[in-house]
Amino acid sequence: MPVNAPCITATPARLGWVPEPRNRGTAGIIWSCLLVLFVCTWSVMHHNLPRKDEGFSTTFWRKLRWATLAITAPELLTLFAIMQWNAARRSIRDMHNLGIRDWTETHAFYANAGGFVLEAPDCPPFPINATSISYLISKGKLEMPRTTEREIWDRSKADRCAKWVAVIQTGWLFCNIVVRAIQRLPVTPLELFTMAFVVPTLATQYFWWRKAQNAETPIHLRVEWDIRDMLCEAGPDAAVPYIDTPMDFVEKPVWDGWKRRLRLLHFGGLQERPLTRIPNDYSPPPTGKEAAFIWIISVVHAGIHCLATLTLLGVMILGGLVPVLSTSSWFDFTFNLLWIWVREAKKKTLLREWTFSSLVSCAYILYIAARLVILAEVISVFRSLPAAAYRQVSWMALWPHVG
Repeated sequence: MPVNAPCITATPARLGWVPEPRNRGTAGIIWSCLLVLFVCTWSVMHHNLPRKDEGFSTTFWRKLRWATLAITAPELLTLFAIMQWNAARRSIRDMHNLGIRDWTETHAFYANAGGFVLEAPDCPPFPINATSISYLISKGKLEMPRTTEREIWDRSKADRCAKWVAVIQTGWLFCNIVVRAIQRLPVTPLELFTMAFVVPTLATQYFWWRKAQNAETPIHLRVEWDIRDMLCEAGPDAAVPYIDTPMDFVEKPVWDGWKRRLRLLHFGGLQERPLTRIPNDYSPPPTGKEAAFIWIISVVHAGIHCLATLTLLGVMILGGLVPVLSTSSWFDFTFNLLWIWVREAKKKTLLREWTFSSLVSCAYILYIAARLVILAEVISVFRSLPAAAYRQVSWMALWPHVG
């Protein structure tokens, strides 16, 4: 009589600490870089206040346009940030000269973002910048706004969680690139492209650190005097028809010489006079130090792109030429040279204006095309990468990150 074999139950295998795989994958590289691009763009954008009657779609598309600019031309965003930062610091000095010590950098940023709206009996309400506020205070036309710095930050919608995620993820990416370079492991062009984006973005974040983010509700300053009387008292400087607001004679807008190209006037709040909101690019002209700083940022930004294209792609001509053409220093040089040529003319001619507009438009197209070529290069290289590019630096896997 056969004897049944004893029933043996298999015990599931149990493991303790399991190390990460020694290699990394394509999806992990792409997702980690995309996260850096997203959180940095999200946290760095500090838009000026919108119009009161603007809907979600209008503000959304405006933010999308500026987000596109932040990714394709981050050094241009840094240029606006440093000009606004310099204007804020100059405003503090002006207020200190008036004996006002409670005016902070946050107040100045908020004013230059359209946070203070002047309401006079004979004029529609319009936003006034920090320079205009100090001018009106010096003339006895306005009292120092009683708004505290804390109240301004309460109106802000700054996402500190996104800022910390950006810091952690960016720190991991930077250390990963440095360690891989030390160990002579290849770095993918997408990682270098992302790092090139981070350099000007960190500079932008620094200059906008004290600026309230995405505030929507302005503070109204009501006065009893007429704008007409104030302009008469200001003298000949205020007799010239204004471009944006009646306070243009105090501080000329940066686009005064160009009168803002007509196609730019159709965005929300820019076609009305006086302006009902301050545009995001509304800044005083850059100083020599600011221009030099942006030039350095542009060269570093383009240099990282050159490193990406020359080390892995081997496209010597295209890889070297495209980043050079895409630097904002080259674009600014072209723009300024053309503008000097137009302004130095004794008589304005249609030919000069048409030539200026056409060449600047071509420069814009070439600038964006160069950036798109770089983006296409860093994506296409994933079709064939050295095997060592997927080797993981073991201890870097312990750094909290996504990807």
